[in-house]
Amino acid sequence: MLHALAFGGWQVPAVRLLWLVALGLFLIWQPFVDGEQRISGRQGVALIGAVLASTLLLGPWLLLIWSGALAASIGGRVMGAVQRGERAGYLLAFGYLIALTMLGIVPEISPAAQVDAGLRDAVAILMPLALPVLLLFPAQPPRRKSGEAFDLFYGILVFLVLAVLVLGALAYMPIGGTGYIESLFKTSMTVAGALLVVAWAWNPRGGFSGIGSAISHYLLSLGMPLEQWLVHLSQESERNHDPEMFLAAAMRRLAGTPWVLGVSWQVGAVKGCVGEASSFTHDTHAGDLKLTVFFRHLPSPALHWHLEWLLRLAIEFYLVKRQSQQLQRMGYAQAIYETGARVTHDVKNLLQSLQGLCYAATQPGDPAEVANLLRRQLPQIADRLKSTLDKLQSPQLEDDERLDARAWWLHLQDRYAHAGIEWHGAPHPEETLPRALFDRVAENLLQNALSKRQRESGLAIAVMFGEAGLSVSDNGSAMPPEVAEGVLSAPVASHDGLGVGLYHAARQAEALGYRLALVENRPGCVLFRLKPALRAS
Repeated sequence: MLHALAFGGWQVPAVRLLWLVALGLFLIWQPFVDGEQRISGRQGVALIGAVLASTLLLGPWLLLIWSGALAASIGGRVMGAVQRGERAGYLLAFGYLIALTMLGIVPEISPAAQVDAGLRDAVAILMPLALPVLLLFPAQPPRRKSGEAFDLFYGILVFLVLAVLVLGALAYMPIGGTGYIESLFKTSMTVAGALLVVAWAWNPRGGFSGIGSAISHYLLSLGMPLEQWLVHLSQESERNHDPEMFLAAAMRRLAGTPWVLGVSWQVGAVKGCVGEASSFTHDTHAGDLKLTVFFRHLPSPALHWHLEWLLRLAIEFYLVKRQSQQLQRMGYAQAIYETGARVTHDVKNLLQSLQGLCYAATQPGDPAEVANLLRRQLPQIADRLKSTLDKLQSPQLEDDERLDARAWWLHLQDRYAHAGIEWHGAPHPEETLPRALFDRVAENLLQNALSKRQRESGLAIAVMFGEAGLSVSDNGSAMPPEVAEGVLSAPVASHDGLGVGLYHAARQAEALGYRLALVENRPGCVLFRLKPALRAS
């Protein structure tokens, strides 16, 4: 029908009625709107008005535009064809439309585009013989919905290429001084060469990423490139350490894009919103977090996909910040627990020292020696108790106050002078040591040894201080293997204490560059040693 109209049939009123039939058949075939949709009354009136107006105004220019649009529709449909036969059928129809346009419609428009009358009549008669060949290439049932089966980008590209071909052929005739057929041939070869170059640049084979990658990157950016969104998220992450404030700032950034009307978010019972609401939304959930984006217009699937990327990135930043906040709170709670455990253990050691003094004071002996013992020990116990209370009032990670090693060694011997402990060695005259660490290690090791003496009578306890570090040993029974393996790395069950003293002492030693180790654990020799980590081998 279009063929009959193109070769002069548009001038015959009876033949012009074929235009109505051609439009009806196109509406049945069209790939843009689902066939199941019903046309409203207003749409039906507008469609009938457009058909009648186009019938009255039917001419070569309208046929040219219609043929170009139809060729673009078929060209955009080719990209959705999977099987080779179906694609060949579309290409045959596409080629027929191009030949119809160049040999039938264009000569009707321009008197300069003259084609030999015999050739034009032969084409007008013989071309329809190729139409039955289309029956050899039946179309397959559509695998996608209408609209999705048509590639708009390729359809527009085909229409523009066809327009360039027509206008180029008409423009080359006066410039090159050639006939229409020769001009059409040279223009088509030029356009074909240009398309080959564009096809190579679009999907190259080596070294160059191609303009297809650049155009795809631009189309996917949708007004907010991924890199720019990452920069926004990084900036807001640095400015807002609180996860809720970061989320609100990121959503305000997103609401500033031209295609977003407003954003709302909800975390548990906490809600927030920016901008205005609309009927076009996109929702994203992540645990108790819900994000809703309101669009100005109906968004496309590509926009939904792109927005999902942006929201997922923002959610990941938010979850990392919230997890960091939770870890910070857990670390604070753990610090409180560890500080309380260390202080409790120090108070237990002080109580044991006071019990030892009370026991010594009740034993028969010279009152002057007892008074001298109390005079030496009580100030030290009071000083240690004050230090313990200071830790509760102003907790610190580790106390690294250093003290002269000889002074500390003499004070330790004086503190346990009544305990029946053997003392060996002496520190270097100019050596200093972290007082809090050595106090804690010595207190724990000696109190454990003294408690062990109560269970094993006649136990000998020895303390040695020298180049090898501080060592505390006894000649009693060995520690059970399960206790020996974890006594310095985790809290353990204890007969007399809390089971955390040596564990905290070992962690404090590691933080200050020392190492507390169980050197020997056998019947007759249980030896602990504290020394700098560089000399711990």
